[in-house]
Amino acid sequence: MYVTKVWRSRQSRRLTLVHRLLLCVSVALVVSCGGGAGQGGGAGGGSQQSWDFFRIVNASVAPVTIQYAYAPSIVLKNGVYHAFFCSGGNIFPAWDYVRYVKSTDGGNTWSDPVDMLHATAFNGMDLSACDPSVVYFQGFYYMYYGAAITTAPNMFQTVIQVARASAVDGPYLTYTQRGTWEDTPNDPQVIIKPLVTRSQFPTGYGAGQPSVVVLNGKLLMWYTDDSEQAGPPGDFEAFRLYMLESYDPVTWTPDATSQTNIYGADSPDVKYDATGNRFVVTWVSGMFTSSASLTRAFSSDGLTWGPIEAVIGAGAFPPFTHNAGASADEAGQLLPSKTLVGFGAPYNLAHVNSLGSWDLYGVVVDSP
Repeated sequence: MYVTKVWRSRQSRRLTLVHRLLLCVSVALVVSCGGGAGQGGGAGGGSQQSWDFFRIVNASVAPVTIQYAYAPSIVLKNGVYHAFFCSGGNIFPAWDYVRYVKSTDGGNTWSDPVDMLHATAFNGMDLSACDPSVVYFQGFYYMYYGAAITTAPNMFQTVIQVARASAVDGPYLTYTQRGTWEDTPNDPQVIIKPLVTRSQFPTGYGAGQPSVVVLNGKLLMWYTDDSEQAGPPGDFEAFRLYMLESYDPVTWTPDATSQTNIYGADSPDVKYDATGNRFVVTWVSGMFTSSASLTRAFSSDGLTWGPIEAVIGAGAFPPFTHNAGASADEAGQLLPSKTLVGFGAPYNLAHVNSLGSWDLYGVVVDSP
């Protein structure tokens, strides 16, 4: 999901991970207009209650294969939590894989991770499978995810691809350029590209981090794109959140006019709150820092968002966390009473800014 991913050897992979972390540390989360607040305007509060943070994926036991776990898409169906997450791509030269775990006892225990979606890195394309978003639509479970393509030698941008399955736990087949659905094809179809293709430094991040909801018979997608204002490493101010609509799972039309008023936010996760007839976006403010907090905002139309609110404020939320995902039903709609939020965190919740050493943790919060 990050800006630079040149992993041609284990050494360069490690250097790239350091570069990715430096980019994330400098992010400033801001919501423009519409009554929105900056990071300091809502991220530091929150309840003084105690919170139970529990581990969903222990990536530390597999530092060569799984390596890290973050950015979950969590579907609650028939009392079972199904969690898809970004993790290490252990077959060179792929960067990331989507892996999967489930819980049948309310999140108390979780299954061992299994591979769900691989990147092929064929011909410098399809370099990653990360940041999944899973929803059920017209008879299939669709997994939208961030991939990456080569735009010039050693220059890359994130793009969005899609896979689908007849069951929530797979197997997922990727949509191809030939209009077919296949297992790990060499020609996956890019369904969303950055608004601007960049082949010179800085290429920025690209277009990725999809978050999809099914509402009124159509698909709604939110995703980040920094390509119109891509800056040097460390400039997350260029991140913009866009909203698209489609009745066809593989046909999307990116448009600069679909930009929301959220910018500078990394990996915002959008769900629909039917009780309040509104959209809810959740993310980690101050990610990768000692002042990380869990925050959210609300919108009636998905485009204009209100002020940032703290769900769990800095100090109460674990430090150096990032990339949250809220549980919902298979349509991306929040369930009443409680919401499970998963997020990446240093191994064993250590108070250290570890480089790519991330477990997937969770916490249960009140639904909006």
